Amino acid sequence: MNLEFHYYIIYFLCKEAGFSETESQIISYSSQYVDNNLISRKIKVDDTYYKTIPTQNYGWWDDYFPKNVYLPFHFFPGDPDHGQAQRKDRKKNNLSCTPGSGRVRQLLTAGLTTRNLYRVGIALHTYADSWAHQNFSGVDEEWNVCDKGSLIPSIGHAQVLTKPDGLTGQWEDARLTAGNTKVINADRFFSAARMIYKFLRTYNKLGFDDHDIIIEKLKWTTGIDNYLQSSTNDRIYSYIIDENLLKYDKYEWYKEAVYDNEIDSGDADGFVGYDKFLWLKDAILHRTQFAQKPVYKARDGFFDTHYYKWNEAAKAHLADAKKIINNESS
Repeated sequence: MNLEFHYYIIYFLCKEAGFSETESQIISYSSQYVDNNLISRKIKVDDTYYKTIPTQNYGWWDDYFPKNVYLPFHFFPGDPDHGQAQRKDRKKNNLSCTPGSGRVRQLLTAGLTTRNLYRVGIALHTYADSWAHQNFSGVDEEWNVCDKGSLIPSIGHAQVLTKPDGLTGQWEDARLTAGNTKVINADRFFSAARMIYKFLRTYNKLGFDDHDIIIEKLKWTTGIDNYLQSSTNDRIYSYIIDENLLKYDKYEWYKEAVYDNEIDSGDADGFVGYDKFLWLKDAILHRTQFAQKPVYKARDGFFDTHYYKWNEAAKAHLADAKKIINNESS
């Protein structure tokens, strides 16, 4: 899934589920920021150093990322016996992602139980991705091959590019049995939204008998009945204008917490592909030790910022995710 679901639809669902404006924005921002947090950073805070972890990256060749990024945050291992996971080759895979599986529900419940809004948002990201990324795993393996002639690594859904992540996408997954090959993303996304609404209402100790009404309202807001004529930008404007949602700024929390000359000067927005290649710069220059990893300076009040609290939540999410994966697969 992408920004439209992880931020705007989660934001919409939070408000409908009874969260305040501030709470809704924290949860939805926490959800989306999982995709925008590409590298680890070392930050000097007074006389100490604080290190962050990446929650998204494209360095598939590095064993660190499948284990610490792809599986725990984006391709959470599900139920290999799930009906929709049936394949033409009749194989099963304990690492394959399945929608709303028992294991990903366990991870979401762990986040909800903390009553920490940052944990809730991060866990919702992983839960939502279990619907979009179903039948793929977060490691480089034959399981993910969609085109045997492709030069693209078979990790996650890389070989079908971003087809599974857009709300209005329709595509073919030829690995699956007859009757399951046609994928209509909207069906998956609204199923995920319905379940998320129920979880959020339960969190607030409220009933969810109106879930059909809320999903219909969401469909109306997205204009999904006429989705072939609507663009992602048009739908985002609808969320902002019709539902009074704050526009997402991927640098907002970071800039409030850390001094960064490139971003503060506007270079990040002016340099085409800045975010996409931030991870590559980090991998080539710093992981190969051609240059030292920069040390960033924290702004005053760093430990009270959203950025710090989100990073602590991400570390806690990673720890819980690893426990669940290891316990279930051992």
